[in-house]
Amino acid sequence: MVEDAGKRKRPEGEGEDDATTVTGDEEATSPGGERDGGIGDFVRRAVSAGVGAASRSKDDILRVAAGEVRNWLERLNLTDELAKALAKTVIEVKTEIRFRPTDDGKLVPETTNDVKVKGK
Repeated sequence: MVEDAGKRKRPEGEGEDDATTVTGDEEATSPGGERDGGIGDFVRRAVSAGVGAASRSKDDILRVAAGEVRNWLERLNLTDELAKALAKTVIEVKTEIRFRPTDDGKLVPETTNDVKVKGK
């Protein structure tokens, strides 16, 4: 059965007497199936547009930030920078190993160490 834009068919067995009529308290629909009117529909569309704009703005900001970080990393010569930092650093390691005899005649090592990092 072909349905008109202003009429809806109910499932079989329910209200056979007026199966193709629409009651007055149901909202009218446009031919595309969208609701016509009401402040609720306007608010829903406005919020949807706002969320879409915010999402596009976020994507644009992240794209620009990623490009800037990529350019900075491409210009950064990490090996030279690390070499400069290590050239100005002194690492001093002092280790003492002493062998002490035990009561049964075995030698047991005793160690002490001290590490200092100095920057110039």
